[in-house]
Amino acid sequence: MFASVMLVMSCFITACSDDDSPSENKIISSTYDSLKPIGFGENTTGGNNQKVIVVTTASQLQSAVSGTNQATVYVQGNISLDSMLLVGSNKSIIGLQGATISNLNRSEKAGIFLLKGSRNVIIRNLTLKGPGAYDIDANYSDNICLVGAKNVWVDHCDIQDGIDGNFDIVEGSDSICVSWTRFHYLIEPMAGGSGGSDDHRNCNLIGNSNNTADIDEGHLNCTFICCWWGEGCSERCPRVRFGKVHVVNCLYDGDNYKYCIGYGVYSNIYVEKCAFVSEKAKQNALKDYRNSKDFNIKVVDCLGIDDVELSQGNYKQFIPTYDYKTFDAEKVESILKKDDYGAGATLKISRP
Repeated sequence: MFASVMLVMSCFITACSDDDSPSENKIISSTYDSLKPIGFGENTTGGNNQKVIVVTTASQLQSAVSGTNQATVYVQGNISLDSMLLVGSNKSIIGLQGATISNLNRSEKAGIFLLKGSRNVIIRNLTLKGPGAYDIDANYSDNICLVGAKNVWVDHCDIQDGIDGNFDIVEGSDSICVSWTRFHYLIEPMAGGSGGSDDHRNCNLIGNSNNTADIDEGHLNCTFICCWWGEGCSERCPRVRFGKVHVVNCLYDGDNYKYCIGYGVYSNIYVEKCAFVSEKAKQNALKDYRNSKDFNIKVVDCLGIDDVELSQGNYKQFIPTYDYKTFDAEKVESILKKDDYGAGATLKISRP
């Protein structure tokens, strides 16, 4: 499926093509990084280098990402939010080197990006900081929340300390690719929230109810490739209902997992060449949330856990047929932890 030796190359940043990046910007990347959306999100084009703007404040950012016209928005410096931003359609939001967006409210005003009904959005090379986990059941108060959104690519982001979750995909969202992104929690969780959990470091929820087949069935299809669920992550890495979800070449090295991957009602999951390297990850790799409903999950060629195929019902196990590259699970940890091109906001992008 891919080259057997690791090379380092100089290449243009792309967002489906080279359109979303200034031509003078080059990065160092491994040959394993396709620098484009893969799998279910492969048709995402974002702003396509239209209406290019550099923003440095929260008000500028909200204005730039609103509406449905194409826009390519570069984020510079550190932006602090007072409330969640609504992201429209046909947008690329790209962090210049070191760019950070934070919302440190442990309240109903938490959250960073809400894509509600949005189409064709790219989010790249940003560090997104929440206030730390606090189970208050606030609506959509994740660092990124997709609600009925379609064709979204999140790439090379560092997503940390979401109050309700780091990145949730719900209510019929579809055609999603998450690549080379790091998820972790650095702030201790706060107890006493109305949701009832004292440790809600629950990272990625795909489908938020067992009773939403009318909007979720046939949707919630996601590709997670070269992602890193690490320090502090407790659950939902990811936890899936309804969707076809491909988890490939991902890393689990934290010491706090109650479980890593949860398979729920009508989920169809293919876990391929991932590395479960910590003892907690090996012991708690999978969690059964199917509630006697149909499901499929297949684990193949992973490090730290055995191959397994579990299913109930008559529909077939999802096996990806789209084009993608992989590398052996034994290489996942070293590749994804590279400072200069690994998972996280590691792209070296300068002002256009």
